[in-house]
Amino acid sequence: MCGPAGGAVQGTQRTMDAAARVRVLWAVLAVLVARVVGQELDTVAIQLDSVAIRLKGGSDDHEGRVEVLHNGKYGTICDDEWNINAAIVVCRQLGYKGAVDFKRSSFFGPGTGTVWLDNVVCKGNESTIEDCSHRGWGTNDCNHDEDAGVVCSTEIRNDIDTSDRYVSQVNLRVGEIRLRGLTKRIPQAEGYVEIMYQDKWWPICADGWDYNDAKVVCGQLGFRDALTVDLRKYRYEKPLMHKDAWLTRVDCTGSESSLTQCRLERLIQGSLSLPCLSNMTAVVKCDLGPRYSGVSPTTHRKLSAITSQPQFVRLKGGANVGEGRVEIYYNRQWGTVCDMSWDLPQASVVCRELGYGSARSAPKRAQYGQGHGPVWLDHVQCTGNELSIVDCAHSNFSATSCTHDHDASVQCNVPDLKVKEKIRVSGGRNPREGRVEVQRGRKWGVICSNSWTYKEAGVACRQLGMGYALHALKEVWYFEGDKLDFVMADLQCDGTEEALHFCRYKSWANKDCKGHQVAGIICTQARLPDLVPDASQVRTSIYLEDRPLYLLYCAAEENCLASSAYQMEWPYGSRRLLRFTQAVANFGKADFRPNIDSSQWVWHQCHAHYHSMEIFTSYDLISENGTKVAEGHKASFCLEDSHCYDGYEPKYDCNVGEQGISMGCDDTYKHSLDCQWIDITGVPSGQYTLEIVINPLRAVAEMDFENNRVSCKISYNGYQVVANECHLGEDELLNSIY
Repeated sequence: MCGPAGGAVQGTQRTMDAAARVRVLWAVLAVLVARVVGQELDTVAIQLDSVAIRLKGGSDDHEGRVEVLHNGKYGTICDDEWNINAAIVVCRQLGYKGAVDFKRSSFFGPGTGTVWLDNVVCKGNESTIEDCSHRGWGTNDCNHDEDAGVVCSTEIRNDIDTSDRYVSQVNLRVGEIRLRGLTKRIPQAEGYVEIMYQDKWWPICADGWDYNDAKVVCGQLGFRDALTVDLRKYRYEKPLMHKDAWLTRVDCTGSESSLTQCRLERLIQGSLSLPCLSNMTAVVKCDLGPRYSGVSPTTHRKLSAITSQPQFVRLKGGANVGEGRVEIYYNRQWGTVCDMSWDLPQASVVCRELGYGSARSAPKRAQYGQGHGPVWLDHVQCTGNELSIVDCAHSNFSATSCTHDHDASVQCNVPDLKVKEKIRVSGGRNPREGRVEVQRGRKWGVICSNSWTYKEAGVACRQLGMGYALHALKEVWYFEGDKLDFVMADLQCDGTEEALHFCRYKSWANKDCKGHQVAGIICTQARLPDLVPDASQVRTSIYLEDRPLYLLYCAAEENCLASSAYQMEWPYGSRRLLRFTQAVANFGKADFRPNIDSSQWVWHQCHAHYHSMEIFTSYDLISENGTKVAEGHKASFCLEDSHCYDGYEPKYDCNVGEQGISMGCDDTYKHSLDCQWIDITGVPSGQYTLEIVINPLRAVAEMDFENNRVSCKISYNGYQVVANECHLGEDELLNSIY
């Protein structure tokens, strides 16, 4: 029973053999007792995830795409005539009290396999979804873009007879397992294992408990592994009786992502009181790892860096910690993983590699937006015990025909740091907006907005569990709220933190913010766009042009020239322009639309087009010492779908109707267009860096702002220019190291 954490095995092999013999004797005794007193006594093994209906793709077990089991295979339900009555039936069949919402149009992502049911019509009182009216199994005119979903109440039905065994339709969730420590810590990584059942916390008997069982529990609680535990300090509690334990025996292999997938035994014993043979409750000690070992239980501040080593696996596009599209760094380039064969074992390897626990979900079909660059891995097969995703069996790097609409994602179990209790919003029209207030000790304070950006707002929304930041508000005088004495000043986040308390800040002060500038947020759970510029287009198209002033009147009107141009004697002379093509793709989950209504767009007669955003792109030329030597600004004079990828259709045309960039399409600005340049007149020859930033003011919310910047090395000898090492700004760290 020894292994990587042999101390977690409670007792020697000899002790376990003896316990097994005693267990057999107890079983014989139980049968005899049952015959004497007329009570039923049996040992039952139950597999909790053997259900006829399930939810997939949601952020928790109570929501997701509805999948039903028929002829041994899971399939989906079409959303034709899908309504709240059908959702109620599904949720009650799963063991919940009811439904709070129903979803259509593959809200939780498209499923796979057969669409089993269509035109489902329920009254709401049916026992199962099969009892509702429908067209028959497998008869439909739908595709997986019409898969139905539900959001169930988190309350469990109280009218189910669970006196003899756990209800198989209700899976264990992270919130239903806890560690009861001898002392309280944040996060709680050591203690007795307890499970919530019928509104009561129940212990687990330690009979047969070993490292594999502990590893699964730790993974479900958000920790990457289990450690040796000192059992001596736990020997003083009273012996555990079977009647006090909900589970008699847990048998995991260690590769499972939750106890749900392990073999579980309960002794069905009526009113008999039999002893737990080990006389103990199962105890675990979880490995905090470098990601969580530096959390202070009193101040909630991070005391150490997550890691000083660069990581070669990352998650992108997720609003919450531990979720997103899986990306791998290989051959000096980030790429994605194809979702063929993607499931919980593979996802759990990624989660643990990043310092989280096991995976609670393994979303497919680019649920967190499409990546860019190569698809590095395909047909990944893991046992669940690998240290890295690249240790799993897979096809050769980039040897795949998979496209980015099949990018794989993960949702990891993460430890409960109790940070949600340290933040609140007040004064808003709904719970997702308002003035941000944070707790210090027993007092609440506001945050000064002098350094408040989308990064800080994103961390606040994440801490609240409310999705992405839609707006980072610097003035909140229109939100009502109590006057608070304390303020958090000069807050600065890098955007990856789990809570504002982990960000850098200057001080807490008992005073007002300067100019009464207080921070606020508007959060959203909606899907967002994700703009990504094409670095290769810049590198291959860049060149110089000396353009006469008499051809630049429209450009001057739109402020596309350097300030020195307006001091010249027009129309004589010329300007030296650094020109290049720019292509901007939308790899997100929603269309990119201007931040103001079309009725407020400004008409520019010179070019005969509307300006829908004040600044859509900024261009900067930076010297080797970091000084900006030239800049350009490009208004979004024509946001449209220049080209769409397979499976997507163009929607926006700036000459007809609305402006925007559709999901799965790109907007290309050719080098020949006005303002598609930087005016470098008077700039001396030398080595420079060209930086291009899309949506620089972050006026429109996106899933990820880190991939909005292109950086190129520029060599300029006074009459010729060459660009090299063009890449997205988010790739700079690893490129500089390797």
